[in-house]
Amino acid sequence: MLKRFLAVMFLFVLAVSVYAQSIPSGTGRYSALGNSPFILDAHIDMLNNPAWNNNYRNYAFADLSPFDGNDFTGHAGVTFGIGKKWNLGMIVNRVSDSWSLLDTTPASTPVVPFMGLIGYTASKEFHLGLAPYIRLGGNKSVDDDSAATTLENTSSSIGGNLGFIYMIKKGWIEGSFLFRMNKFENTGPSFTYENDGGIEFGAQFRAWIYPSKGSKVAVVPVLGFYTFSYQNMLTSGGVTVNGNKNTWLNIDGGVGLNWPIMDDIQIAGGIRAHYLTRKSEPDSGNAFEETNLLAPHYNMAVETRITDWITARLGFDRGVQNVKQDYPTINENTLTEFSYIDQTSPSSTFSMGAGFHFGRFSIDATVSESWFKHGPNFISGGDNNDLFGVVSASYNFNK
Repeated sequence: MLKRFLAVMFLFVLAVSVYAQSIPSGTGRYSALGNSPFILDAHIDMLNNPAWNNNYRNYAFADLSPFDGNDFTGHAGVTFGIGKKWNLGMIVNRVSDSWSLLDTTPASTPVVPFMGLIGYTASKEFHLGLAPYIRLGGNKSVDDDSAATTLENTSSSIGGNLGFIYMIKKGWIEGSFLFRMNKFENTGPSFTYENDGGIEFGAQFRAWIYPSKGSKVAVVPVLGFYTFSYQNMLTSGGVTVNGNKNTWLNIDGGVGLNWPIMDDIQIAGGIRAHYLTRKSEPDSGNAFEETNLLAPHYNMAVETRITDWITARLGFDRGVQNVKQDYPTINENTLTEFSYIDQTSPSSTFSMGAGFHFGRFSIDATVSESWFKHGPNFISGGDNNDLFGVVSASYNFNK
């Protein structure tokens, strides 16, 4: 499937104009640069803050990622300028919720998420963006017996993102707010199994500040907050039994630098800290609680144009995490506390990628970890040796 995708992309490249510049972006580029928040990426920035679609008008983008063995999944989006002040767009099949944290067995999972993009330029200094989000699912079965048994499962994740960008004298400041309501309900002849809550809320802030006039080095502070909670309930025979109350809370912040040292070379790096907590608490008794202090967390990214149509990328992403877990006390032989200090995932410390640019069109990819581990097959192919892990494509059709 990847070979077919690349073949189609190549044919598309031959058909596009060469009189405008591409805007490389996407998960293929972002992950190759170590998922650094100290870089700009049109695709990722619009996912996080819809106000960015005012800056990337008339722009199409897509991702293709590995999924479930040899299969692939992906998403696509597009923005359109409407007049001088308005910008509309959409992103299809990009999951942007925490549904996977719900204990929903055997509920259906919502599918094919849709995110709309609405941008408004209030002034030269102030831009606003709104991104409504919806993902629905459901199934129903009827057993046509004497009892006429009906089982029905429904699921949904509905919400939106609200963002702004404010231009200041020496840079800009952005903020975005995320809200989701995640809900499932399983009903049968004599029971209802559903969740209470399911609300997630997040906020992210970032600034891009040049310390002095004429400076090419930008100072990039970042700050984020996220919370999610829910409780499952089973009602049968007029009696409701509550499950555990589950909550997550994440707070992170940091500062970095973005430095285009030459016209064709950009480096970015910084340090962050994250405080994460997770708690599962029954109506009575002791709760399970986990805290994770991830600090320091280092990000480095290097991007350079090798030729007019090829870009090379290198990323570094590594941190130290201090984890503590508190368990409910059941008896004297029960483990009640466990703590450890460890590094973040060693398999994704270094990342590498490449971009291929043809006029308005760009393909950006992350070199897959399996290719690093097993090497290429020069004579025959192999399922575990794909060259690229994530492939992104973008097309700038702005005039």
